Amino acid sequence: MDKASPLFLFHQPKFIFRNSDTSVMLFEHETARIYFSRIGESLISLDRAPFGGFVLVPDLKKDDLLPCLEKILSWSRSHGATTVIIRSFPDAYHPESSALIAETLLAKSYNILYRDITQVIDMKRGDVPELGVDKKRRIRTAEAKGFQFRSLSLDWLEKSYALIVQSRVDKDYPITMTLGMLQQMFMLFPNEYMLFGVFDNDRLIAASVTIQVNPEVLYCFYIGDDLDYRSYSPVTFLVNGIYGFCKVHQFRVLDLGLSTDKGTLNKGLYRFKKTFGAVDSYKLTFVRQI
Repeated sequence: MDKASPLFLFHQPKFIFRNSDTSVMLFEHETARIYFSRIGESLISLDRAPFGGFVLVPDLKKDDLLPCLEKILSWSRSHGATTVIIRSFPDAYHPESSALIAETLLAKSYNILYRDITQVIDMKRGDVPELGVDKKRRIRTAEAKGFQFRSLSLDWLEKSYALIVQSRVDKDYPITMTLGMLQQMFMLFPNEYMLFGVFDNDRLIAASVTIQVNPEVLYCFYIGDDLDYRSYSPVTFLVNGIYGFCKVHQFRVLDLGLSTDKGTLNKGLYRFKKTFGAVDSYKLTFVRQI
């Protein structure tokens, strides 16, 4: 793995400029580039994506980010922006560039605004996830009952979304996207946005919207299950199936998603993901006052 951060889906112009009404600014130098949204007196990288942050060239050296940072600072001072917020990617996605970015920003008067935790599974560990005893029992039960894991076509998105909404309402989690928004993303990125499900005969009982962030990282963006089946934990069978998909397609990281909200830990969600053998990966948000 070289010292350049790979081009993640959320860094691609097609994703950044997917909405025609979105006002986005690009700052770049020969060594790095970064996109910002301007909201009031703040520059935010980026506000309508899981993260923003820098895209770096290969073999980046310690001070190579500085020209780009100076451009951001100079523009902010001349255009009345008083706050710069940089939402970086989870460090497990590319540890070397994540460490370099953090070291540089902290040295240039940026502070850590939020230290969020996303929980990831290292796909190099083995052919099956490192499940707790309870998770293994639930998978055996699901197999005995004939549950089936499947990769789904877009035709199943509406039913999948209904399960996701039902689950999030039950747990008092926010619903950040409408069905129409999700349908748009699947149409724009048919190779990166994927849908997986678990069935009891013909009944969909769990579903997940996952995103191929790049060829090494698969991100579980949304997961939901049928409340009538919760005692069987079909989500466990679902994640186990997604793990198998990752092994076949040689992903390096399976990201189970954030277990914090602006740095505040959801202890129940955190413990649940731990039972899959997930480990912590920090996703830092940096801020500087101009």
